[in-house]
Amino acid sequence: MNVYLTHVENDQLIADELAGRLKLAGFVKPETGATGFRPLQSTDVVVALWSKNTQFSVHRLQIEKRILEAWSESRLVLVKLDHHFLPVGLRDLDFVDATFEAARKTGAWMKIQQEVRAISERARRGIMPMETEVSFSGSAGTESLMDDSADVCDEMQVCEAPPSPAPPARAAKVDADEPEKSLVFVSYSHSDSGLVTKLVEIVKENGRMVWIDKAGITPGESWAGEIVRAIKAADGVVVMCSPRAFESDHIKREIYLADRYRKPMLPVFIEAAEPPEDFEYFFAGVQHLRLFDWEESDYSKAFALALEAI
Repeated sequence: MNVYLTHVENDQLIADELAGRLKLAGFVKPETGATGFRPLQSTDVVVALWSKNTQFSVHRLQIEKRILEAWSESRLVLVKLDHHFLPVGLRDLDFVDATFEAARKTGAWMKIQQEVRAISERARRGIMPMETEVSFSGSAGTESLMDDSADVCDEMQVCEAPPSPAPPARAAKVDADEPEKSLVFVSYSHSDSGLVTKLVEIVKENGRMVWIDKAGITPGESWAGEIVRAIKAADGVVVMCSPRAFESDHIKREIYLADRYRKPMLPVFIEAAEPPEDFEYFFAGVQHLRLFDWEESDYSKAFALALEAI
């Protein structure tokens, strides 16, 4: 097992202190944005240190991506070294509080060791919380997170995946001769539900299936398991952009996952909003639609044309 200790160079002294403790849990490999990141193996763990030094580092975005990568695979131990705020996308994740130097040796470092060992043990036994299989079916009694249109599969069943999970099942065809519909994952802020619901109808009218979280998924491992698998199964991702969306932790993570799994992405600006640097990083070179520039009566036409990109 490798323990990747992710930090910026200005936190090297603290990283060295922690590395001495983590040697008891595995082979420690320090990494910074300046040195790049190696691919994670099945039993590797990432211990990421976050501080004001990280926030203002030129390598911040690379470190954020490393943290989200480890989080999406249930291999992350996030550590806060001071009271500086975590960025959007990380704010609601669990972390080890190491803000008080005097308490690090007696509490924080020990907790980090325990979490590293727990993750390593789960990986060794093949029990990874994120590994859930998403299948689309019409069976009753499952939690409905799919759009509930009659002509679209409206249930999502989540179950534990086998050791080597098969690709996510797609919706069964009503007619064997009917071409399979592509699946669009819709990422949005629940504060924008009114307009988003109308736009989802346009997606369906264009012959697409829709995956949309209507009820709200709680943060943490259960969220990641469902969303990771849903985005993997999708043929494209529509991001509904607004000031509220750019303040959303889960939207930031969904955009990261869409980029990671190389899914075609369509940012749809439903209001005037300037993407923050970390969002713009993922939007670079991606076609987008400024829907708010159109008359409401023309939304259907504009959105339908933009959907052709995914």
